[in-house]
Amino acid sequence: MAFVACDDSTSASDNGNGEGGSTPCSEGIQGQCPATLEEGTICDIRDGKIYKVATFGTQTWMIQNLNYYACSVKSESWCYDDDDANCEQYGRLYSWPGAMGLGMEYRNNYANVQGVQRGNCPSGYHIPSDAETDILIAYLEDNNIIADFNFQFGGKNNFAGFADLDREAYFWTADEDHSEFGGKENARIWSYSETFSFGGGSIFKDSGLSIRCVKD
Repeated sequence: MAFVACDDSTSASDNGNGEGGSTPCSEGIQGQCPATLEEGTICDIRDGKIYKVATFGTQTWMIQNLNYYACSVKSESWCYDDDDANCEQYGRLYSWPGAMGLGMEYRNNYANVQGVQRGNCPSGYHIPSDAETDILIAYLEDNNIIADFNFQFGGKNNFAGFADLDREAYFWTADEDHSEFGGKENARIWSYSETFSFGGGSIFKDSGLSIRCVKD
């Protein structure tokens, strides 16, 4: 498993892109979930969106990027190129506080979260830890089933604007970077591209990345 350092000082805070898209935020709008669900799917009761899920070894993951637009952190998430159609196809891009359901003050301060972190994941699912993503990546590689994870290459948002749509998938973990070369502005990520395979590292928390949730 080859991990590439991603501490490229990427930040979305200064690009002027705002919250991105025109879709109303979802909090307070109870979603309509069907009485029965197709096998291998879950429904997010907050907005009625349905996601595919799959089991890899001992873990069950969403195999679609999260597209929940939380009112409480609406300035902490974006549609790629501010286009709602990209949210529908690739899911939303979130800052780390947005992914974690925290206030934007944690862009530049340690939150020091402990234990399982639901963040903005649907009920019963949570933002994965760095260790949980390591387990997933090893399983996908060892069993040669990377395609089964259905990577959606949603790109990223940073100080330079949106980049890497249809080329790279970047995902947050729940872990901040307390290493010597990290800092309170950084959180751990993992990534995948068909060209470079899996990567990881940490980047600024106010970058906009995708979310994949894992079952509790």
